[in-house]
Amino acid sequence: MTIAHVRPDPWTVAAVAVLAMCVVTFDHEALGHGGACLALGGRIRVLTSSIFRCDLPSIWVSPAGPACNLLGGLAALLLLRVMPPVPAGWRLFLVLVTCLSFYWEAGYVIHAMYRRDGDLYFAGRDFLGEPSLWWRIGAACAGVGLYLFTTRWASRAFLALWPDGAVARRVAMTAWACAAVAAAGAAAAQSGADLGGVRDAVLEIGAAAFPLLFIPAGGRTRGRAASASALPRSPRTIAVAAAVYAVFVATLGRGLFLHAA
Repeated sequence: MTIAHVRPDPWTVAAVAVLAMCVVTFDHEALGHGGACLALGGRIRVLTSSIFRCDLPSIWVSPAGPACNLLGGLAALLLLRVMPPVPAGWRLFLVLVTCLSFYWEAGYVIHAMYRRDGDLYFAGRDFLGEPSLWWRIGAACAGVGLYLFTTRWASRAFLALWPDGAVARRVAMTAWACAAVAAAGAAAAQSGADLGGVRDAVLEIGAAAFPLLFIPAGGRTRGRAASASALPRSPRTIAVAAAVYAVFVATLGRGLFLHAA
């Protein structure tokens, strides 16, 4: 038997990728950092898709963003395992939420330990004191481990949806490109912003998730029959993604300067 060749609609793939990017970014910046700031009695000064400022100095605000990303990615991964069969668009959405969440934090911890900067470095310093060289190396190795785990898992997840490796890889590349461009476009809309916000958005969503360009590893499914998931063009999904992205750009993209000094 041969593998069914199904070409997922690229516009629908793009829409799902944009929705996943919006959710993951909101999870990190607004729900994570913003939620921790408000819960601790602070006031949000600046909230954008790549920048957050709270007027309350607390050791809990910095790690809250990465923690929410990791929890969100884990929740999406678990849903994929326990939920009954659902349309391919929903499964692709959960796969991308998991990938973008885990890749963001894997890349973030490696970058933070190398540059001695960023949420995860500050969190380690606040809780454990100035990180030693070996502490930083260990944390960076954990980031590499998360990269390897996510890439291996994502390869299987994409092949489960589209057993033809060429089709699965095309979907992964399309999703990566659309998520990265959408993240950069939202950051570019920030009022009075320089290129720093765009750079951060590209690093967090685009550069961090670069393994999506090379998965699924191993090419085609070997020696067994498999059926590919249908993902036809969905005007409703595309319309919802356009509406959500418009709100995302108008709020987190442009930035909410609530109590800016």
